[in-house]
Amino acid sequence: MLAAGRGRRMGGAKHLRPLAGVPLAERVVRALLRTSAARVRLVLAPDDAAGRALATRIGVAALAAEDPDEGRAASVRAAVRAAASDSRGALFALADQPFLEPDDFERLFDAFRAEPGAIVRAEYGGEPGSPVLFPADCFAELLLLRGREGGRSLVERRRERVRLVSLPPEHGRDLDAPEDWPAESAPLPSAAHMERTFSIVKPDAVRGRKLGAILEAIEASGLTIVATKMVQLDQPKAEGFYAVHKERPFFKDLVKFMTSGPVLVSVLEGDDAVARYRKLMGATDPAKADAGTLRKRFATNIEQNAVHGSDSPDNAQTEIAYFFSATELVKR
Repeated sequence: MLAAGRGRRMGGAKHLRPLAGVPLAERVVRALLRTSAARVRLVLAPDDAAGRALATRIGVAALAAEDPDEGRAASVRAAVRAAASDSRGALFALADQPFLEPDDFERLFDAFRAEPGAIVRAEYGGEPGSPVLFPADCFAELLLLRGREGGRSLVERRRERVRLVSLPPEHGRDLDAPEDWPAESAPLPSAAHMERTFSIVKPDAVRGRKLGAILEAIEASGLTIVATKMVQLDQPKAEGFYAVHKERPFFKDLVKFMTSGPVLVSVLEGDDAVARYRKLMGATDPAKADAGTLRKRFATNIEQNAVHGSDSPDNAQTEIAYFFSATELVKR
């Protein structure tokens, strides 16, 4: 999500200006976090301390544009350089389009999955616009961009590869200047604080027949289960999931425990889902967990502590993608 511009027509820091109490950049990032995107990154000016604080708060990585005064090309290059080596493509969204919904972005991803070599671009009422999704074989050309052109020149050069996806014109509305700002009473998208997070009910809780009580507590908390399945982890799958702990002394015991029986993996959705589910789970050590939390009620000890939950929206995306395909995530 590109937000490194100086916002001169808006009088500065357009991406941080609140719309119904929520900064524009946060609205767009939170919508993206509810899609099947593998990673979401926020591109900012190098001196944007407030923007970096926002990224930290909502749990996404911030990237610094090389020279934000150069124009959009500097932001595009920063995003491409940060793309993972296994990326199949990159979608470029803008902070000043806060009315786009997760389903809008998902339609662009679906078009790309159907034709992986295409440049997928949104159109509104027959007029092409943003976002644009470029396949990985365009990355080298994107790194050559300079100035204010963004990816427009590449789209023009590769016109035969462009596939347009029609989105609702009201969703594509951009807030480029003060006069574009909606009235206070205008309806706003619901994605501002909606998130998805990942949950595991661990082998000890499954063996102890606690599944029903845990799922009941999750739904009673207001979180919605949008995908769930029982799986038996093998050693490679467990080691891959917990690879971040590979050098820790407890790694082997953790893998042994997580492969000792079936687990229930789920995707949960709701307002601030990551923080809410972590609060519902309670402290890692059940002896220190608050009364009423899942670990206080159902965990055996610090090693066998009943449940796992993502610790940030960014990690939630990675963990969800590790176990679920986009088609397994349903809307409720």
